[in-house]
Parts: sequence; C-alpha cells; structure tokens
Amino acid sequence: MRRRPFLTLSLGLISPLAADSTPPPAPPSPTPPPADSIDNAIAAIAPGLLKRASVIITDSSPSSSTAPVSRTFHSAGSADAIDFWPASTIKLYTAIAAMEAAHARGFPLDALVLFEHRHKDGRWITDCSRTLREMSSEVFRRSSNEDYTLHLRITGIDALNEHFLTPDRGFPHSALMRGYVTARPYVYLREEPQRITLFHADKRLSWEHAWSGRSWSKERGATVIDATTGNCTTTAELVSCLHKLFFHNSLPPADRFRISDAMADFLLHGADGLSGLETTNKDSGPYAWEGGKSSFPNARWYHKCGLISNHALDVACADDRANSGRAVFLCAMVQSGKEDLIRQLCAALLAWAKRQP
Repeated sequence: MRRRPFLTLSLGLISPLAADSTPPPAPPSPTPPPADSIDNAIAAIAPGLLKRASVIITDSSPSSSTAPVSRTFHSAGSADAIDFWPASTIKLYTAIAAMEAAHARGFPLDALVLFEHRHKDGRWITDCSRTLREMSSEVFRRSSNEDYTLHLRITGIDALNEHFLTPDRGFPHSALMRGYVTARPYVYLREEPQRITLFHADKRLSWEHAWSGRSWSKERGATVIDATTGNCTTTAELVSCLHKLFFHNSLPPADRFRISDAMADFLLHGADGLSGLETTNKDSGPYAWEGGKSSFPNARWYHKCGLISNHALDVACADDRANSGRAVFLCAMVQSGKEDLIRQLCAALLAWAKRQP
C-alpha cells in the first residue's frame, strides 16, 4: 500500500507536507576581519582572556602648530566597553581635573593645597598639604595612590563627574567615585565634608564640598568590583584623553582641557626633577615602552599604567614624529594580572600601527 505523506497542522487546516521540502538556507557567515585588522593583530595574545584595545594614529610634524589629523581604531567591542577595572590609568583624569580646579580659581601650577575634613562633632581637622606639582609628579613617577586620592578630594566626587567626566567633554562612559587609600591623612571618606584651601604668594582661597549621595557609577553602567561606588571608563576615553592633552597647544582653545599651557606641559614632561607622563625611568611600569621599542626604537614615550590582581592596562603614546612622522596612542587592557601579557599586547598593537599606511 502506498503511504500518504505525514500531515502537519497549520492555522487550523490540515495539509500534506511536501515530499520534496528543503530546509531554509543558513544565514550568511559573518564577514571575517581584514587580514591586518587590529583584532587579528592581537588574536594570538592571551587567547581566551578578555582584551580591550583602542589606538589613535597621528601623522604630523613635531613642529606643526595646526590641529592634527588622526585615525582611531578599536578592537571588537572596545569602543564603549566598561567591563574591566581601570586601576591606576584613571589617575590621568584626576591629575588633569585637579589642575582645572586650580586654574578656574586663578591659581597657577605652583599653588599649595591644604586638605581638611570635618569631624562628626563639627570641627575641621587638618590632614596634610601638598603642591600641585608634587602630587602630579608622584602620580606619574610611582603611581601614588595617596596623591591620586588627594586629587579626587580637590575636585570632589560630584563636581568631577558633573563637570569633567561628561559626554560633552569626551567621557560618556566614565565615572570615578573612590580613592585608593584607606588611612589618614590621605583617605577620602565619601560621607565626610571636605575643605580645600589653595595658597600662592599672598593669595588664599577656600571652598567646601560634600558628596550628594548620587551614584555616578551606577548611572554610567559600572559593573566591576562595585556598581554603586566603583570607577569605570573605556579604553577609547583613556586614549582620547591622552591624545587631547598631548596636542593641547595645537587644539582650538574651546577643545582643550581648561588648564594653562604651563600645566599641560608639566603634566606631559615634568620639570626641575619632577615627573610627568613622559617615561624616563622604569619605576612606573613602562609596559608599552618595553613592548614597543622594537617597532619605534627612537620614539619618546608617555604613559600611565594600571595593574591589579586580575586586570593589567596601559595608556601610552609612542611619539616617533621626529623620525617617522608618526605618533601612536594606545590604550590596552587584558583581564590578567600578568605584566608580560600587557607588554605583549602593547607590542602587538604598536607593531600593527607601524604597518598601517
């Protein structure tokens, strides 16, 4: 006996299943990245671990006074990813923001800063005093957690996140809400009101601030370590920040950080034995420098690294304009506490950037 085809039920009607039916075509495979893409360049480094990378390539002369023309690249998913702990790289943000706070009040780079907190009984207690130069130098020379925390106290959590780390200033995904020390006299307890006093020559100015309780981290989408009072940013925003500071004098005034030319120069180069971002010794963990010197052996190097038990990062610039006419800015992150992996990642990114036309 000839068998009838199986029946299927569709919309309440019974119809024979076509004997020669074929499955629908498979969706097209995703287009693979170009052979020399940034993703392929770093694929062999720490496979299986989360990696983030952003690169800016600028071709210009060191003597050029015009705004540079640059190209920006990100590894897959990195442009707006905040799925990592930024560690000490964000000390770059607070160093600039503290300078802005002083500059806005008419104080120069040589200003002295006095830090006080208000006790529960209402008394103001003096904690310490530091110069702007000293704090900035120690942050870049040895990644000082104490001076980073003092920088955060100068601006205050609310002012930093409301007026500096904002989308219109290039920081749509960044938020900072915690210092990196827990002991007096440096600790910043969010619930304690702060008083900051600036001194220079015969000029003196004080202001107070207290945290509103607003969770800037939660609003920006932080998830790592603490979603409510953590720190977060992207590799894209870190590298853009360094690029903007580096070309401070070439940018239109409206596009610059709100600091003096002397402040920008000091942040980059230091002076009088004090340190800036330019890497001149190995105390600061020069991962990009060590990894990239084979690609750019005569470059000048600027950087700020970050390292904790399960995240390693570096935001850096290889300024090779005097030799090849190219400056390469990068920010790289690998979800590992191994220094050699971030060194390898930076090396691969710099070698890739050198190959680009």
